Amino acid sequence: MKGKSINILGDSASLRKILENRISDRMIHEITNEIDADITIYFESGEKSKIKSKNNTIIIRPWKENITPFNFKNSIELHIRDLLVVDSKGIWGPADIFEWGMDLESGNNINFEKYPIRYWTSKKDIIFLIETLIEIDYFPQLVSTVCSRKPWNSHDAFSEFEMLWRRIINSKKNKIDLIDLEVKKVPISILQIQNKPPNLKILHEFLKAINEVGWAPKTPLRISLMECLEEISKIA
Repeated sequence: MKGKSINILGDSASLRKILENRISDRMIHEITNEIDADITIYFESGEKSKIKSKNNTIIIRPWKENITPFNFKNSIELHIRDLLVVDSKGIWGPADIFEWGMDLESGNNINFEKYPIRYWTSKKDIIFLIETLIEIDYFPQLVSTVCSRKPWNSHDAFSEFEMLWRRIINSKKNKIDLIDLEVKKVPISILQIQNKPPNLKILHEFLKAINEVGWAPKTPLRISLMECLEEISKIA
């Protein structure tokens, strides 16, 4: 495998740091500040004017309704939807997780109707996706939403969150009980989805030609929630 030079620009909800660490740990590719790097990766949540069109570019943007693509040539533009992060401002990911943590900490009741159906996306799956794209030789002009295939209503997602929260709190207090040790099934509710599900076909078909699998997120929700809880415990 030939090493490539990669210039990483912009900032995000910890995605950039995770990606930089991952690339450094693998010791295959080189992170550089040179403008003529083999690949440029932008983490972009601002205005289009901040982006300059270059060959072999990966643009990572937080999803929003009616987002306008940049549509640069030789550029793969990914709109990350429902990223599962602790983001109090709701920029890179919904503020749901942060708000639930603060509500549990303070004992507030939660208005589940406030929160829409989410297609929670793991940071790990996003990093794996970017790693896959780094290895390709030719960058097409491609724009796609990126998210999980499974829809979650707020009640089911919160029940997972609350279960893990309880385990952590009781573990700190040395009060682990049978409820905490119980292996619970992931809740599955029948959802009435009003809007069309995210269109992942373009991304899936493109990846399938590369890895024979396509877009197939593998990180369980509980793993991502545990990572969020570790971060919330530092904030609360």
